[in-house]
Amino acid sequence: MIIRDPVHGDLNFTDTERRVMDTQAMQRLRGVRQTGSANLVYPGCVHTRFEHSLGTSAMSKRIIFALRANGATISEEQEAIVSLAALVHDVSHLPYGHTFEDERKLFPRHDSAGRLEHFLKHGEISLALEASRHQPAVLDLLTNKQFSPPWMRQIVASTIDADLLDYLRRDAYFAGLRQDYDDRIFSTFTLVDNQLAIDLSRLSTRTEILHLLRLRYFLTERVYYHHAKVSSGAMIAKAVELAVEKGLVESDIYPLTDDTLIHHLLTYKDARIDRLIHGFTNRKLLKRAYMITTANVGRRGRDEFIATYNRSVDARQKIEREIADAVTLSPDQIILYCPDISSIKEASVNIYTPKGLSQLNAPPDNPPFDVKVVEDQYERLWKLYVFAPEGYKERVGKICERILGESNALRVE
Repeated sequence: MIIRDPVHGDLNFTDTERRVMDTQAMQRLRGVRQTGSANLVYPGCVHTRFEHSLGTSAMSKRIIFALRANGATISEEQEAIVSLAALVHDVSHLPYGHTFEDERKLFPRHDSAGRLEHFLKHGEISLALEASRHQPAVLDLLTNKQFSPPWMRQIVASTIDADLLDYLRRDAYFAGLRQDYDDRIFSTFTLVDNQLAIDLSRLSTRTEILHLLRLRYFLTERVYYHHAKVSSGAMIAKAVELAVEKGLVESDIYPLTDDTLIHHLLTYKDARIDRLIHGFTNRKLLKRAYMITTANVGRRGRDEFIATYNRSVDARQKIEREIADAVTLSPDQIILYCPDISSIKEASVNIYTPKGLSQLNAPPDNPPFDVKVVEDQYERLWKLYVFAPEGYKERVGKICERILGESNALRVE
C-alpha cells in the first residue's frame, strides 16, 4: 500500500499496517491535531497525529534500512515489530493532551503503560495486532524501558529517533517555517553493543546533529512555546480541570477528538467552562499579565516555583483564587501557567567514536561547549505566566508581584 505524504513523499505500508491504521482507534487520530492549538498562531498547523503516526513508521523503516546498509543484521520480524510500534505510538494521545497532562498535571501522560494497554488491548486495533502475532512485542516495546534488544525501542522512543525525525520536518512544514535537516543523518545510524547510536567518525555528522538540536530549539521557541498557543492551551486545560470537578474522568476523553472534546465540555452547562470555551473557539484569548523567567529568579527559584505550582493543583488553584479575588474576577478568568523544566533530551543521544560509545553531551574528552550552549538556551525557555482578561493585565501584574514576591519580567502595556 502506497500513501502520498506532503512531507516525505510516497510511503509504503504492509497489509498488516494498513489493517491497523484502518481501525477506529487509529482513525480517531485524524481529529487530534499534532501541535494542539498552534493553528491559532500558525493557521497551517492543522496536521494531525494520524499523519505523524504514518510518518514515524516510515522514518523507522528508513533507520532500519540505514542500519542494514551499515552492516547490522535485522530480521523481518524485528522490522515489523518496530514499524508497527512506531505506527501506534501515539494511539493513546488525548486531544490537547499535553496541556492537561504535562502542564496542568490532571491526568497521567499519554504514553503511560495503563493508557497504552487500554488502547492496544481492546477493540479493532487489538484484533489487528493479534492477527499480526506481534501484539505482545509491540506493547512491550512501547511500555518497557528495559525492552531487549534496546535498539528496537530506541528507534521509536529515545532521543534522535523516528518520532523526532518526522515531527521536526512535519511541524516546520505546516507552520510555514523554512527549516529542515539533511537526509544524510539517516546514513549515520549504527548499532553498537545492541544500542542505537550516531556514528561520529565524520566531522560533518556532528555538525548535522547540532543542526537538529538547534532546529528542535527553534520550533520549541517559535511554535510549541508561543505565548498565544500557551494561553489557548491553558484555557482548554482549565476547562478540563473544572469539568473534572463536575465528574469528568480520564476515560471519558479516550474516544474524543479535538472538536468532540469541545462539545463534550459544553455539556456540563457550567458558566465558567462555557466562558473559557467561547474565548478559545473565538480566539478571545486570555492575555499575559505577569511573567517570571529563570533570569529573574535563578535555577533554584525556578525549581521552587515548579515544585509548588506545577505539581500541586491545589496550590495553583489557591493562588488563582487569591489573584482573582483581588481584582473581583471569577477564578476561571485567571490562569497560572507553570510548566515543568524542559531539557533537550536529544543532546544525550548515543554517539560512537574511536573511543567507543558515549553520549553527545558527555563524551570521554573535549567538553562539548557548543552542545552546552544549546542545552542552556533550551533551559532558558522556561517561563511562568499568569493570564488574565485584556482589561485587567496591568492590575493583575501588580498584584502578582505582591503575591508571588517577584518582579514582573513582562512589560505590560
